[in-house]
Amino acid sequence: MKFTVLTLRAAERDFNGMLEYIAARSAAGAEAWAKAFDKALAYVEEHADACPLAAENDHVDFEVRETLFKTRRGLIYRILFTLREDNAIILHIRGPGQDFVAAMEIRNPN
Repeated sequence: MKFTVLTLRAAERDFNGMLEYIAARSAAGAEAWAKAFDKALAYVEEHADACPLAAENDHVDFEVRETLFKTRRGLIYRILFTLREDNAIILHIRGPGQDFVAAMEIRNPN
């Protein structure tokens, strides 16, 4: 089943913050990171329902799934999302070393 990927503002802020942080250190690194992110989103579009539940799922009253993507330097990032019918709604993006998202920070996109 193919899913339509939608992104919440919180996830957009996460994305922009990470991209700016990386770009300030390496333009090529930022480009590679964005490509890895896009590849992960393409995976979610095709296989969202096969992705595992995220640790954050235990602390909210709706389903939170995750997919991981890795940069060529081996750093692992997480994309947190929920499913609503045929939509995969991106909630947050977490980078290496970042804590899990607190339950009060995860908005249910009803």
